[in-house]
Amino acid sequence: MFYHLLTAPKEAWVSLELVDDIAVHYANGDMLAEQTKSALSHNPLSNWAIDLWKTMANWIDDIDAGRLDVERTAFQIYVTPIYEGEFSSSISKACTREEVAAIVSSVSASVAANPPADDCLRHVQKFLSLAEDIRWKFVKRIQIVSADRDPVEALWRLLIATTDESLHELLCATGIGLAKERADSLIRQRKPAKIRCGDFQREFRAFARKCNTPGYLQSVSPVPDAKEVKALLLSRPDFIAQLDFVGAQESQKLRAVSDFLRTKSDKVNWADDGLVFKGSFDEMDDDLLREHESIKLLVSDEHSDKDEATCGRMIYVRCTSLTPPIEGKAVPKHFTSGSYNALADSRRLGWHPQYTEMFLKEEV
Repeated sequence: MFYHLLTAPKEAWVSLELVDDIAVHYANGDMLAEQTKSALSHNPLSNWAIDLWKTMANWIDDIDAGRLDVERTAFQIYVTPIYEGEFSSSISKACTREEVAAIVSSVSASVAANPPADDCLRHVQKFLSLAEDIRWKFVKRIQIVSADRDPVEALWRLLIATTDESLHELLCATGIGLAKERADSLIRQRKPAKIRCGDFQREFRAFARKCNTPGYLQSVSPVPDAKEVKALLLSRPDFIAQLDFVGAQESQKLRAVSDFLRTKSDKVNWADDGLVFKGSFDEMDDDLLREHESIKLLVSDEHSDKDEATCGRMIYVRCTSLTPPIEGKAVPKHFTSGSYNALADSRRLGWHPQYTEMFLKEEV
């Protein structure tokens, strides 16, 4: 879906599991109906592969029922990793009536000599019994694509000319996630999962431009699901207990949980992708601890009339409002908050001056 959203004209729409696995709906009324096959243990393009013949039989049913116009629909089977087959290759290349007739003759002869299993045979017979004129129009519009060992390879080829190679994995992961998020949102609203290419391309270009900005680390971690956030909040990890000690609001605690989860994920992703040296996170933690100590002293001096819980809330807000870089690169706003809450979770710092004693009382 992400691939077609990037490559189709901006006026087109791409749908998920509406007309087919994927469909591209062009502004002039034409359509691409695509079946996608990911097969690691068998060849879905072999001569008697049920995947091949069932796909064509389903398209024939859609044509007969008027759901697809054989003269305005391009039919595509996308298969990964790379496979091929005699019949499938001939079908994909056929353009003339003579070529289609030769395929029919070859398939018929093979059925007579060595028929496939019944589950496949009924799909083959549907193809053979199709009216000759309809069958020619149908077959000449079938294309079988099996050229990628991994479907992400096709995405990388799109990005290689315009973006730094170090960003490709990030851009692919985010683009796929963005397409999925848009489709899932429409499905939850009981609407067709159909996305306008121009809108998606504009949003993805903005994201790619942001990623290409020197000195900025882009988060690839999605905002956690509300149920996940609520579940962790209710389990009351130590960083939430620390916020309870200073009387933090519910909204602050929910935000803290979300930031904590996203930051934890970002650290893993950035380190795995080689964007940040793992040891740099420890260096940043040391810097945050120093900042915390400085802010704690400032709040104590400036607000000596306030109670300890109030001062603790002030320290928390000031600390989590900081945006220090890591390796000279700017980080998303949630990252500092998530890092501070991780330090609070390991009790390397506290918002309340008596947090150690408060934990000891709770553990008695």
